[in-house]
Amino acid sequence: MANEKKAGIFNASARDGVQYRKASMLEMILGNANNGCGICFYLLMMYASYIANAGYAIVPAVAGIIITGTRLFDGFTDALFAALFEKMNPKHGKIRIFLVVGWVMAALAVLMMYDWASGKYTGTTGIVVFILIYVVYICGYTINGMAGGTIGIVLTNDPTQRPMMGVFGTLYSYLVPLIFNNIVTFAILPRYDNQYNAPMLKEACYWYVITAGIFMLLACFAVRKSDNAKTFEVIGKDGQKNQTVKFKDMVAILKDNKPCQMYMLTGISDKLAQQVGSQSIITTMASGILIGSYAAATMIGNFTMIVGIVFAFGGGVFVAKMGAKKATTVWSWLSIAVAVVTVVFCAILGPTGMKSIGVFGVPMIIYALLQLATTGTKMVLTTTGTAMRADIVDYEYARTGNYLPAVISGVYNFIDKLITSLASTIAAFCITLIGYKDTVPQMGDPATKGVFWMTMFLMFGLPILGWLCNIVAMRFYKLNKEEMVEVQKKVAEMKAKAETNENAEA
Repeated sequence: MANEKKAGIFNASARDGVQYRKASMLEMILGNANNGCGICFYLLMMYASYIANAGYAIVPAVAGIIITGTRLFDGFTDALFAALFEKMNPKHGKIRIFLVVGWVMAALAVLMMYDWASGKYTGTTGIVVFILIYVVYICGYTINGMAGGTIGIVLTNDPTQRPMMGVFGTLYSYLVPLIFNNIVTFAILPRYDNQYNAPMLKEACYWYVITAGIFMLLACFAVRKSDNAKTFEVIGKDGQKNQTVKFKDMVAILKDNKPCQMYMLTGISDKLAQQVGSQSIITTMASGILIGSYAAATMIGNFTMIVGIVFAFGGGVFVAKMGAKKATTVWSWLSIAVAVVTVVFCAILGPTGMKSIGVFGVPMIIYALLQLATTGTKMVLTTTGTAMRADIVDYEYARTGNYLPAVISGVYNFIDKLITSLASTIAAFCITLIGYKDTVPQMGDPATKGVFWMTMFLMFGLPILGWLCNIVAMRFYKLNKEEMVEVQKKVAEMKAKAETNENAEA
């Protein structure tokens, strides 16, 4: 502790006695830009159930099953492309190749889904075409996202910068939805009578695709110096470079790396809950039916997102000081507390009383403050997850000599998507329980008790279960702040030995 006070929180090299790899501020900001690319596609595909119904005449329950099945396929592509990524190591790097190829494939697929093929196929043909397009999209999204997930890891291993990399990544994850929610709510939806129909989705698609491309190019620029063969070289246990990464090495990560297992549990449980609650049909129930005003809900979202950014930076400082393990436990408890209070408040208002949130007054102010707290705690947990993934990459490097950022991301995404593939199905079948069998929720539908309690369960109940999983997992996660210093020292020793051996051979 004395050394930390003397060196300062953000001078980790002096504090820990390790020469860390650092990134410039510009690299940290732009390096996370591909998060924005992924978020653009993610937001667009939240409307997949709508375009399936409006453009291909597929009923919501069947669309949910299709989306679930394609996400299962998505999980397998993560493992496949992760292996391909690690096997490749061209002289001038591979991250930018994967970024560009992935964006092109995903962009062509969504343009086909929302525009070029929409309205032209129905029945069995419509289902087949929809599935084929979705498969191409998944491959492109996976390729792009896998490359983007390695950027922060290769840019820096400084324990004070990694949380801030997470902060900037979180900013993209929250600001991009904030901007597009406003574009959709105030610029696009009103032109289509506030209905999520095929023409409205077509226009939105072009906005998302173009913006995603800009973010992807910014990330390519940021990683240009680090994207090279030397960055991804593998050091064997004997200190020799250029060892071959075998499939069994990838399997061993899941089998033998316990911190990685605990990280997966925390991330997957959170993701399942969040993806269910953020499905467009559920947000329509909350904003369009219960609150009764997309505009009011969006304005509240604007306030909570902008002010909540402060939590992201504060969370980055907290993680830098305390480590990802402690931060995850503390902020999971805080998230649970905020969710419980929010449900109680909404229950007091009742299904029809929630419309008072849609007009300025005390209920709107209280709800906005609760949403601010919810957004803030989620931002901090997102930051801890980013730092935790980078820590696990270095832990695996120290444990085996294998530098496998894409594999760890791929293994995580594989398990993640196997589980979270249930999100669309859960949302689709849950709304059938309250009467939406052949249609989807739309603004102006009656605010029944069924709509109210189903919305509360999906938006707040499932996340609470996810945060409880976080707390349990962290009891078995050993990579605290002190342990990570020892990991970085071991990595530095391995690299020094490899350099010595290489020089001796020369």
